[in-house]
Amino acid sequence: MLINLWYVAEWSARVGRDPVKARLLGQNFVLFRDRQGKAHCLSDVCLHRGGSLSGGWLHDDCVVCPYHGWRYAEDGALNFIPSEGENLAIPQRARIDSYPVAERYGLIWVFLGDLPEEERFPIPDCEEFDDPRWRMLTSEFSWKADAARIVENGTDIAHASFVHPTFGKPESAQDNHIVKIETGEWWGKSENLQFPPKLKGSWLRRRMRKEGQPTSTFPQWYLPGMIARIRIDINERMSIVMFDANTPVDENTTRTFALQFRNFFKSRFFDRDSRKRLLRILNEDATIVEAASPNYLPDNLANEMSFGDDKFIRTFRAARRRLIEQHGWKIDSQAVAKCRGEKVLTIPSPARRLSPELRWVIETVPLVPPIKAAEPALTRASA
Repeated sequence: MLINLWYVAEWSARVGRDPVKARLLGQNFVLFRDRQGKAHCLSDVCLHRGGSLSGGWLHDDCVVCPYHGWRYAEDGALNFIPSEGENLAIPQRARIDSYPVAERYGLIWVFLGDLPEEERFPIPDCEEFDDPRWRMLTSEFSWKADAARIVENGTDIAHASFVHPTFGKPESAQDNHIVKIETGEWWGKSENLQFPPKLKGSWLRRRMRKEGQPTSTFPQWYLPGMIARIRIDINERMSIVMFDANTPVDENTTRTFALQFRNFFKSRFFDRDSRKRLLRILNEDATIVEAASPNYLPDNLANEMSFGDDKFIRTFRAARRRLIEQHGWKIDSQAVAKCRGEKVLTIPSPARRLSPELRWVIETVPLVPPIKAAEPALTRASA
C-alpha cells in the first residue's frame, strides 16, 4: 500500500452532516460535511482515550468524540474539552491529521500523504461523466485481494480469452495483440486488437458483433486512485467504458467504486442487464485474482515469468516500483502489524510537513525506506 496518492473514500451521496467511518490503507478515517456542504476527512481517533470520532456527531463544524465530548475542527485542531471549560489554553500540538478532499464523479477523493499540493499527482479524468452522450451506472464490489493485483487484472488483455467468455475464447488468444503503448510518470494506456466471440442473448445483442470481429480495446492504469479503466469499442457506433477506482482497505481487502458508461441503449430499461453483466465479469475476475499467490503484488518480476503480452502490465509495475524505491512511499505492513492493538498509527498529512516542530501526539505509519535517491520533484498537476 502506498501513501501520497489520491484514493476514493466513499460515494458523495453517502456523506452528510453525520460522521461516516472510512477505512483506507489499513487506517480509520472520519468523513463529514460542514454547514456549506464541503466534505472533510480526519483521522478517526480522539487524542484523549482513543475514542472513534465517526461514532460521534457534529457541533457547528466540529466533530465531537462520543466518549468525553472533545471537539475537533475541520483542520484537525482540538478546540474544546467540556470537562475543562472555555478558559483552557489548548496546546497547538493537540491536533489530529486532516487530509485534502476533492469531489469528482460522484465520489469523495482523499489525498493520503504529506506532499504539498503542487507535487501531487492529479485525480485522473473521467470525461464521460456528466456527458449526455453516455449512460452511467454505478456499482460497488469488495475483493479479498491487493488493489495493485486488481489494477493489473483490469488492464490485462491476455486473461480475457480464458476468464471472460463474453470477451474471448482460448482459440483466439494468440490473435489478440497490443498495438501501441503510451506511458507517463503516473499513468499508462494501450491500444489493443482483440477477436472476441459473437455476443449471445437477444437477437439485438447478437447483431452487435459478429464472430471473431476485430474489436479495439483501450486499457489504462493510473496510480492516483489505483484506477483501472478500459474502453471497449464493440463496433463503430457502440462503446462501453469501465472506470474502476480500487481503494486499498487494508493489505488484503480492496473496495472497488465502479462507474460504467455506454453510448447505446441509453434507456433505463437496459440498466438491469448491464449491471448483471458487470457483476458477472467482476465475479469471474475475483475467482482468479483472490486465489492468486502471493496475495500482495510483488515489487518486481524476479519471481514471475513475463512475456510479450505482459509489456503493458510491466509499465504499471515499473511506475509503482519507482514510488517505492525512489520515494519510499510504501507502508511497511509488517511493522504496522506489530503495533496492531497496542499503538495507534496514522497516515502523515500535509500539516505535519508544515509543522514538524509540534511533536504530534499520534505516530505515523512506518514506511519501507527507499533504496535509491528520488529524482528531483516535478510539478505533478501539470505532468
